[in-house]
Formats: sequence, structure tokens, C-alpha cells
Amino acid sequence: MGLAASQGRYLCLTARMSDLVYEAQQISQQRMFLAKETKAVADEYNEAISNRILQANIHNKDGEIQAQLLTYANITSKDPFSGVGMRIVDENGNVVVPPKKHYLDVTTTNEDSTTSTIRYEDPKAFVDEHFKGATEEEKEEYYAMSLYQLQDIYNEKYKEENVSIEYKTNIDPSLKNDDESYLYDEFCTDAQYLQNMLLTGKWFLQEVNPKSESGWEEIVWQGSTKISNVLDTSDDAAAEAKYEAAMKDLQQKDKLLELRLEQIQTEQNSVETEIESIKGVISKNIEDSFGTFA
Repeated sequence: MGLAASQGRYLCLTARMSDLVYEAQQISQQRMFLAKETKAVADEYNEAISNRILQANIHNKDGEIQAQLLTYANITSKDPFSGVGMRIVDENGNVVVPPKKHYLDVTTTNEDSTTSTIRYEDPKAFVDEHFKGATEEEKEEYYAMSLYQLQDIYNEKYKEENVSIEYKTNIDPSLKNDDESYLYDEFCTDAQYLQNMLLTGKWFLQEVNPKSESGWEEIVWQGSTKISNVLDTSDDAAAEAKYEAAMKDLQQKDKLLELRLEQIQTEQNSVETEIESIKGVISKNIEDSFGTFA
């Protein structure tokens, strides 16, 4: 092999070695990203299997405890068989309740003496169904009225013999005293949101205590027999399946990268050996060609 050919081959091998080194660096970077992703998957799995929930310990009519997911409904229910009779307050002492709604419960007594109740939140629906004989002009006027006003008008002008109505709101007025305020929170009926607010200490539970000035007393739910803080196992199976699938995918990707890295290292050794050989040829050619001038 001539000197020019040897030099050309040497340059090609040097360029190939540079490409291999760069590719090896890229693979090492990808494997590092996979390691971080693997840790994130493991952290998510550990969090999923160690998350905790609050339960209400409610006695049934047989005296047995029925553990239920703690919700706004069973916290505030005064029925001992469906709730724990407490209230929720925020850090400023405001009583937490859902946004206020008004409705009419319309109860109809049937011919067989049974009753059926329909709840109306929309004035228009109530007027259309029960204001028999009202003109279209009158109905248009009634549509703009509150349910409280419509209750009086119905009883005065359109009352049906077998129908009784009751105006209600979704807020229990006994949850607060006159000098206390409500915090209307649209998410308080969402169990997950509610539990997060309690577990992070942003909201607190109070139970009735006639001896206290307010009639209520804050409780430490961590030590209450009515509330339990337990591991949530309901999502463990799904979390495990997700974890195993993700880990399998990450391991396969890492294995492919590892195999490619081994191939690169093998090729690097081969190229390095050939480079050393070419160096020897070039040195020999230089010695043979220019030795006489030395």
C-alpha cells in the first residue's frame, strides 16, 4: 500500500473512530435518561401503593362498623347510620359548604296513598308543570322569579289537592352560628379533593360540643374512633400493572442500547487495531521513501 493510500485509509479510520465515540456518548446519554425515567416510574409506583385515605367508621343498625370513604355527605350527616355528624372548617374558622342551591321538593300523593317526590331547581320547569291555567304572559313573568317566590304564588293561585311543596336549600343552617361565615367551595363534595384538604391540614373537622362557646369543638381526626387513616389498596392492582408494563418497556430499550454499545466497543477495538497497523505501514513507507535523505 502506497503512502498516499495509507494516509487516506488512516483518515477514514480516524473519522470512523470519531463517529463511534460520538455514537457511544449519545447512547450513554440515552441510558442516563432511561435511568431517570425508571426512577420516576418507581417513585410513582411507590406513591400509588403507599397513598392513604380517610374512612368514616359508621355503625349499622346491627352495631357493626361499616367503613366508608370519608365524604362531605357522611361527614355532615346527622343520621348515626349514615354519617358522623361533624362539620368542616378552614384555617380561618369558616364553615366549608358547597355552593348554595335552592330547590322545591314537590310531593304528589297517588291514588294508592303512596307518594312520589320530584325536585325542581329550575323555575321554568316548575312553572310549566304546575302552574296550570297560567297565561303565556304570566308564565314569562314567573320564569324570572325565585323558587321561594313561586312557592307562595303556587299556594295562593295554583295549588293542587294532592300536591305539597317544600322550599329547601342544600345548606344545613345548623352547621354554623349567626356570627360565623360560610366558605362556599364547589369542590368540597369531591372526595379526593376533600381528603387532600384534610390530610394537608388546610381544613379541619369539628364535632358538636354543647359545653363550648360555639357549640362545636375541633377534633384531631388522627385519634378519633369515627375516622380512620388507612392505606388505599383500591388502586394497587392497576398501579402494579402499569409499573410492570413501564419497567418492561424501559428494560427492553436499555437492553437494546446496551447491545449497541457493546457492538460499538467491539468495532472501536477493531478500528483502533487497524489504525495502529496503518500507522506502522505509514512509518515504514516514510522510512523506505525518505530514508536516504536522513
